[in-house]
Amino acid sequence: MYIDEIPANSKITIEFNYVTKATKLETTVKKAGTTGKAGKCIIAEVARVDNKIVNINNFRGKISVRFLGPGAKRFEVWKQVQVKYDRINKEYVISTPKASEKHERRSSPRIPIGLGATVQIEGDGRRHNCTIRDISKTGIGLRMEPLDFNPIGLRFDITFTDKAEFVTFTVKSRCVREVNTDNSVKIYGCTIKITQDLLAYIQKKKVKYSSTLKNAQPSDQ
Repeated sequence: MYIDEIPANSKITIEFNYVTKATKLETTVKKAGTTGKAGKCIIAEVARVDNKIVNINNFRGKISVRFLGPGAKRFEVWKQVQVKYDRINKEYVISTPKASEKHERRSSPRIPIGLGATVQIEGDGRRHNCTIRDISKTGIGLRMEPLDFNPIGLRFDITFTDKAEFVTFTVKSRCVREVNTDNSVKIYGCTIKITQDLLAYIQKKKVKYSSTLKNAQPSDQ
């Protein structure tokens, strides 16, 4: 799960760790499904202690975020989180490019892609434009305008071209999840039928993504 998939009005916990000290703040997500300069992010209400706003910008240390979804038995936990206090709007901007620990512990972690694609849906004669959010050898995530029918269980034939890799794929998949965002789009999650060519492509993108993360400069928190 990526941090911008947390629904608005959800309760989250921001945890600050510095050497042997730890502090937790409870707050509420005001807006989700947004993208800022730091990538995937959410906007949260400010926390107050003794009726004073906690200025997170003054903190130096490691920050993590916890979220427990409705009916979930385990927390989603994000590490390497960047939190900034927006003094003008009096809100927190919370961002991280990585998926939650719970998501990453699956055998096939998702790799961000961000490529345009088209989707042909079982029983629907239209072709829909979308953006491939991420992909793994077992699943694929799409961002697209909300469908006017329930797609859960339907087959999605997803066609995309990666010009940088000189490849085009039509991925056979089946929709298993839809997530609302605060924008006029939805996130659709699908399981996929893997092929050798697609698996080789995903492995190549995974290596490049891992290299990018390794070479990224650490944030000044």
